[in-house]
Amino acid sequence: MPRLLSTHLLPLAAGLALLLEGCAPELDVRARGQGLSRWRTAPHLPSFLDTHEEELRLQQGGWWGWLAPPWLGRCVVGYVKWPQAAWRAKFNVLASLVTEEEAVAMKRLLEDAPDDFDEDIDGVDKMITYEFIISSAGAQKAHDPVRSARRAQLRRITEPILRERIQPFVWARYPKAGAVCHSMIRRYLERERRTHDTHWDIPSYVSVVVSLDSSGQDFEGGFFVTTGNGEKSFIPLQRGDTVVHQSDLLHGVHVRHGERWSWAMWFQDSWDCSSRAESWWQQEAEARDPVAQTLRAMRAATQQESYSWLQEAAQAGFPRAQLYFGKALEDGLAHHAPDPPAAAAWFERSRLGGEIDACASAEIVVE
Repeated sequence: MPRLLSTHLLPLAAGLALLLEGCAPELDVRARGQGLSRWRTAPHLPSFLDTHEEELRLQQGGWWGWLAPPWLGRCVVGYVKWPQAAWRAKFNVLASLVTEEEAVAMKRLLEDAPDDFDEDIDGVDKMITYEFIISSAGAQKAHDPVRSARRAQLRRITEPILRERIQPFVWARYPKAGAVCHSMIRRYLERERRTHDTHWDIPSYVSVVVSLDSSGQDFEGGFFVTTGNGEKSFIPLQRGDTVVHQSDLLHGVHVRHGERWSWAMWFQDSWDCSSRAESWWQQEAEARDPVAQTLRAMRAATQQESYSWLQEAAQAGFPRAQLYFGKALEDGLAHHAPDPPAAAAWFERSRLGGEIDACASAEIVVE
């Protein structure tokens, strides 16, 4: 009987293979990304950056995943080298991971409903941020019935992209990554906010940003990486290009001209969005790496723990930590009395170490 079954199943398997081959053509975009190649090989690339290129094949996992077309493309892998530390913050830029048609469809859905964007105070720079939440484990606005139909339309576009391209890449590069716990579209329009100050993505284990517009055509500037020393490297993202990084990448947005839209996602390292973010980078922090110590301070469970990590990283000479420790002294963090003179001294040490954001803080304290 088994032999008879195998005899009958062989032609069936062969026919199925031909069917799958015909139904799942490869999405080959390896010819894209010339702008990224020119950026990474430009002679003016900042000294804090190392980059190289890789070719990728992304295939959704599981039996049914093989029914989806594989994605063949190029990835620029970059490393930001921190001053006064051995830390190297890694990021990935995948050219045309999202198709132009998909990006245009997402943007068009929300261009037709400009008033559906939330206008909240951003936790990074306290400016109003314009975002439409597609899904979120924590935000109540992700469940408001007024915008449920538009969210459903966006999910019909975004969920296949997540399943077939973004998740396979993230889970392969970052094996501890779990679920997408926050997904949103942000806009930077004229007469609205045009910047997003230099920051770390503290709530995120892995962040993904998809550009819905093209640098050099729709806007100038855009997404940049930095070490806080005044040097910024703007990545010339085209429509559908995607940046993937962890929270140790210091970055921001500055749209000099034009308008920019992006789709952003935050993964956690759990499947139910119940991660204990205060444990991220724990081993590295306990090994006295000042970058990891600063990241631990930003996620600390208590103010005293945050104060202690910042103090240790600042005393180790890390300029970014010196800036944050100065602010902790200025504010009187963890029941310490506010100490403006000590804060000013740490701001000055941070400035001398190259941290440009310390300049404004020092001036405010002096005044």
